[in-house]
Amino acid sequence: MDPDAPPNDDDEKKLMADEVIADDGGKQKQHQPIKEEEEHAIVQCRTTAGPITMNMHRAWAPNGYDRAVALFERSYYDQSHFFRVVPHFLVQFGISYTSDVELKHFADSTIADDPKRSDILPFKEGMMSFAGSGPNSRSSQLFIAYDRAGGLGTSPWETPFGEVVLGIENVQNFFSEYGDMPPWGKGPQQGPIRNQGSKYIEENFPMLDKFEICTVKRVASLTQQNDIIEEIKEMKEVYRGTMRGVHDLSSVKERVLKVTETQQQQKEIEEKKKLASPIFAKVTLIIILVVVILQVFARRKKSKREGKSV
Repeated sequence: MDPDAPPNDDDEKKLMADEVIADDGGKQKQHQPIKEEEEHAIVQCRTTAGPITMNMHRAWAPNGYDRAVALFERSYYDQSHFFRVVPHFLVQFGISYTSDVELKHFADSTIADDPKRSDILPFKEGMMSFAGSGPNSRSSQLFIAYDRAGGLGTSPWETPFGEVVLGIENVQNFFSEYGDMPPWGKGPQQGPIRNQGSKYIEENFPMLDKFEICTVKRVASLTQQNDIIEEIKEMKEVYRGTMRGVHDLSSVKERVLKVTETQQQQKEIEEKKKLASPIFAKVTLIIILVVVILQVFARRKKSKREGKSV
């Protein structure tokens, strides 16, 4: 597909379904069958939209797997943005803000394409692959497929190497209202991201989601991998239950605090009344005394006047 061609109106750009474009050449290798003992990697990431867990399989695409896992292990993607979010098509990322010159050089170097894997295609939602610009052009940019990305996989750089196994709902919720990159939308352009770093995104596209931090665990078998994923699921369920409990406790605490606050206010009013009562009594007594004294003086004055008149 021509990357400069306008989107197909009949199919929401066809979502540019033939290619995933990267700014950034390798020989095809013989097909390698999936092996039970082939290495896998479980990558857990915190993002601004919530946690996601990715499962990567070396048997799917050895070259792509090795590069992607190495970059995640070296924290290359931490704090980087999901700069291209096209609903129903894909989420693209992979331009880092790292200041590590050697890591940048490693990430920008290209790797050979892996054999096409028709046995695991078409792309399903959550599947991951590299973006590229031609044969053997893969470097650091990756994408996660959405639900209508089935047309991907025809380009030599689009062999899947992994999938999102937990948190796909968070991937679906990545902010997408800026649209695709120009000329198909008003989203970020890759050049300014590379040249200006996070400042370009934060000043012009502040709502975009990003990675926070990722951790990687390599495992030697599907069994071990599946066990770990089940543990992660259980931990997430416990977390959700705990958070629900915390929310319930917070609600109870708020009600208790409101009752306590009301009681405290009533107590303060009563205390003020108690303090006011003796003061009021004293003031009343003083007033009465003043009135009595004034009355006595008035009578004496009157008596003196009457005596003088006689």
